[in-house]
Amino acid sequence: MADGGKSTMRLFVLMATLVLAACAPAPAANRADAAHGRRLATVMGCVSCHGERLDGHLFEENPAFALAYSSNLSRILPRWSDAQIAATLRTGRRRDGTALWFMPTFAQAPLTDADMRDLIAWLRTVKPTGTDHPGIVKGPQWAVALGHGFSDSAAQATRLAARAPLDAGGATATGRYLARIACAECHGPDLKGPKDPQPGDAPDLVVAAGYTPADFRRLLRTGEAAGGRQVGLMSQEARHRLHALTDAEIGAIHAYLSARAGH
Repeated sequence: MADGGKSTMRLFVLMATLVLAACAPAPAANRADAAHGRRLATVMGCVSCHGERLDGHLFEENPAFALAYSSNLSRILPRWSDAQIAATLRTGRRRDGTALWFMPTFAQAPLTDADMRDLIAWLRTVKPTGTDHPGIVKGPQWAVALGHGFSDSAAQATRLAARAPLDAGGATATGRYLARIACAECHGPDLKGPKDPQPGDAPDLVVAAGYTPADFRRLLRTGEAAGGRQVGLMSQEARHRLHALTDAEIGAIHAYLSARAGH
């Protein structure tokens, strides 16, 4: 073969190699995992608030305070980009800049980029259904609540940003992260519970250190506390949300909370 022919062949092979490389699937580590995103949506309460089909429902039905629906995300999100969805979850503001209400943005903002990617990948699998819901109808007690610290999701996230849970060291970093996205909505961003607790409020999660790993796992799986007790909202949330955690994730949360209690 003449030198020109050899050069042409080498160029063809190089181009073919580049094309194949460009068409090759992305490494698994960079590929969205919609199944993991579905678990996150369960653990974080997206499903319990917006419904299995993400079509929303009336969740606040107190005319004196408000009538409020959770949004029909199945109809809204197809019109939004991934970046817009992520920004809303992290900031508590819609793509037009208006603030959300009732969303626990402070507990969603810590999501890693990988988990956000997986969550959005699952959201993209949900088919549009149902109808759009009306906006919040505010009653006379709404203004009273605002005067006592009630605020929109964006303002709440900003106010609570400094109340991160104790860093108990790198060995418990995974458990700390999971506790932030799975537990903070009820137990507060620092996991200490309300500053002025009332009967029935979620406690400081220092109490978790009193559970054996097996008892803690049973609580999060079934809602059954030590001695077969039902523990109010915690039992409900375990059955609705926390049961979706893996054994390894539950173990990591328990290890972190035990380490936190020792500081």
